[in-house]
Amino acid sequence: MLRLDHASFAVQGKTLLHDATLACRPGEVTVLLGPNGAGKTTLLRLLAGLYVPTEGRVQLDGQDLHHLNRLTLARARAVLSQEIHLAFPMTVEDVVLMGRYPHYGRSTPAHDQRIAQQALATLGLTAFADRDYATLSGGEAQKVQMARVLAQIWEPPTAGSRVLLLDEPVASLDIQYQHQLLQVARLLAREQAIVVTILHDINLALAYADRLVLLKNGQIHCILEQPSALTNELLREVFEVDLRVITNPLTQQPLVVYAGPAGETD
Repeated sequence: MLRLDHASFAVQGKTLLHDATLACRPGEVTVLLGPNGAGKTTLLRLLAGLYVPTEGRVQLDGQDLHHLNRLTLARARAVLSQEIHLAFPMTVEDVVLMGRYPHYGRSTPAHDQRIAQQALATLGLTAFADRDYATLSGGEAQKVQMARVLAQIWEPPTAGSRVLLLDEPVASLDIQYQHQLLQVARLLAREQAIVVTILHDINLALAYADRLVLLKNGQIHCILEQPSALTNELLREVFEVDLRVITNPLTQQPLVVYAGPAGETD
């Protein structure tokens, strides 16, 4: 399990996240939702070990995240950030192979290359393997980066959890590939990985989340163990606009629609 225990993070006197307690479990996709500046990325970076909490603690499988060996952590936990830029030419396959760096010396180059090829195939990118990464569109590059983090944690660790953390992973993707990437993340969760992702599209969150974490003003506003429990009132509280949960007539699943600024409709 990956846990935040009363974790806060402040920088230059400003608290970006306050007193957050959250347990992310294997087998589940946990989605972080909230307006800009709510603390979603800060929370994700604390879970990743990229930030050290100014108060509280972060634990992976009962151990303080910041006491773990960095290489051991890199073999078990992969992070897909919002934007990644390369300053030198590399092929797509070489970018994906970067995900295997924590495993060098523990597996053969041929084994690492097979995993990179499998990760590319999972995202439908086999034909891109020899392309110059710099020539890709933003959406194509994002899919390659997803293949890279998949390659990093392709094999479950010998002990402990496997963790995938995604910061707005579908922001630059068209609708087909938004669903493709989130389906891959959900399949990894079904293999008992811990998956945590930030999404801005509430309907995508409802489609793929096992659990919703709503944040506002640097705090966890509420945690919904059943995403279907999302209500109009909660949406108005968090996003300060009038959003309505209706039933999708095609799928019979919850669907969120915009009804106007908060307070303008009944």
